[in-house]
Amino acid sequence: MGELRLSYPACVIAGKMRLTADDIAILREHVFVPGITASQDAVILLAINSSCSEKCAEWHHYFIDTLTDFIVHTCYPQGAMDELNADWLIAMISTRGVVNSRIELDLLFHIIDISKRIPDSLSIFALEQIRMAMTEDVGAWAGLQGNRQNGLQKADILLIARVMSAIARSRAAS
Repeated sequence: MGELRLSYPACVIAGKMRLTADDIAILREHVFVPGITASQDAVILLAINSSCSEKCAEWHHYFIDTLTDFIVHTCYPQGAMDELNADWLIAMISTRGVVNSRIELDLLFHIIDISKRIPDSLSIFALEQIRMAMTEDVGAWAGLQGNRQNGLQKADILLIARVMSAIARSRAAS
């Protein structure tokens, strides 16, 4: 198995407990100058996200926008998701099929929202996050929704509607 090695200054940022706006500026100016251009860059950004427990408010926007731009607009097919990219994304943001991080869940749904086409595997994966939250009380969505005694909640329905909208858009684009 390969070991992820981060170059300077990415290794210093990944070693910090708190990500700041200055760290984002360093990433933009020294690490990802042209943006994320390869899957290795995306893995580095995901590693930095996972290694730092405390993040500034700007991190959420930077992380989601930077990865979405790479996954949807840089990778082929540009503007859409295919099975290969969906499989890669699922592997990067989940453990045994469960997304445990709020920011990675937000990334998933943002990609679904802006992609012209998404494969069935990605829409099923997204809907599974809601099902597992409701039935098994696992994952980031379960943590966000709190008490599940009343079953399906309005937030669940809105999230399901987002996925269904993406499915309809995908079918229309085909």
